[in-house]
Amino acid sequence: MRSELKLAPWQAALSQHQQSRAASFGIVGMGLGKTAATLSTILGSQLSGESRSALIVAPLRVATLTWPLEVEKWDLCEGTRINVLRSPEAFARITKPGLHVINYEALPKLVEAVKGLKKWPWDTVVFDESTRAKNHQSKRINAFRPYLKAARKRFALTGTPAPNSLLDLFAQARLLDDGAALGPAFEAYKRRYFYPVDYMEYDWRPHEGARELIYERMAELAIVQRSEDFLDVADTVLEDVEVSLPSGCRAVYSDLETKLIATTSNGKDVLAANAAVLTNKLLQVAGGAIYHEDKSVTELHHDKLTALEILRKRHPGEPLLVACNYRHEQDRIARLKGAVRFDSAKSDRAQLELVARWNAGEIPLLVSDPRSIGHGLNLQDGGRIVVWFSPTYSRESYDQFNARLARRGQERVPIVYRITCPGTIDDAVIETLRDKGDEQGALLSAVRNLHRMRGLAA
Repeated sequence: MRSELKLAPWQAALSQHQQSRAASFGIVGMGLGKTAATLSTILGSQLSGESRSALIVAPLRVATLTWPLEVEKWDLCEGTRINVLRSPEAFARITKPGLHVINYEALPKLVEAVKGLKKWPWDTVVFDESTRAKNHQSKRINAFRPYLKAARKRFALTGTPAPNSLLDLFAQARLLDDGAALGPAFEAYKRRYFYPVDYMEYDWRPHEGARELIYERMAELAIVQRSEDFLDVADTVLEDVEVSLPSGCRAVYSDLETKLIATTSNGKDVLAANAAVLTNKLLQVAGGAIYHEDKSVTELHHDKLTALEILRKRHPGEPLLVACNYRHEQDRIARLKGAVRFDSAKSDRAQLELVARWNAGEIPLLVSDPRSIGHGLNLQDGGRIVVWFSPTYSRESYDQFNARLARRGQERVPIVYRITCPGTIDDAVIETLRDKGDEQGALLSAVRNLHRMRGLAA
């Protein structure tokens, strides 16, 4: 059954921003309803005759679950349908007026499909969770970019615009304005505003005053809405739960860290060929198990599992949403009583059923890779507790996963637990995550302040 869509004031401000310009970068906090606001913009322009057809590009689960559910939910236009481009039959309908949605990974198929058309079908293009397009070297994005010039309107939506650094902004902005704000070439942008920290040029930092220049350029393009400014959701309680690495595991950990090779108790060798592999191996040891080159797994300790069970006893009857970085972590947690893996639901229908069961309180413990469940899903009705079994370097994954529960409609105090092994790589990951959060927070605050100073919509 559909409901009448009534935009909240901040949603109306986002919609107005989109209506008033050709390119809109909606930096909108999780839980503020950016999908509904953008849908209102699109269908309003179609009803007025300004727009004929719109294309939404989104992460897979957002494309297949969030947007179709949003269209179904609101009574915006009688007979409104959304064409999810995942089958030959759906691609055959791309010239028909209406709403079409596709996941980022399928863009090459779309490029092939439109090559034979006389006219570009969509006058509005939306990049939802636009950080999926932050890689300026992405072949699928760059193959798609030339077609955007035919679109009358371009929107981007994200709550995490710069999850790693301000370098992440470039490709997203260029999708919207072809380089008007930050320039058309990434190398020029990077060398204008940043300098290399080391001679290998792996790490780049902003020049003095460069941040302010970037903020000012983005202020013309972006609207910033932070969740904490609008939502009456209690502040999230964050607690690190520390477990000690057992002595036998500490020896394996130390050998890996210093010698790049270690032997587990079952006689199997573990080799770290480079720094990236070493980081993953150390995280796995801290988590309690490790992969070998033949993909087999050696379990090393159960201390984090014990900590997870203690948390369950601390909150009797309350469901837990657990984030894991490795499949062997999910495998071990899945053995616990009442545990369900989100990744076990392969089809769209199965995932919707799993979300419904969680929100109905029928799943005591839901475990997932944060990348699988981090965008678009509303899980706040099912619980309030997130547990990070292993930490992540990705600020985007961290913020998005936590926001599945700490969002509009959450009536209790959200809690985030991080199970860590002190004195290991866990500490370094959490510190890196904090640094990335500081950078992104500074961006959001600066752009909002510029808006206020200029009297622009914020």
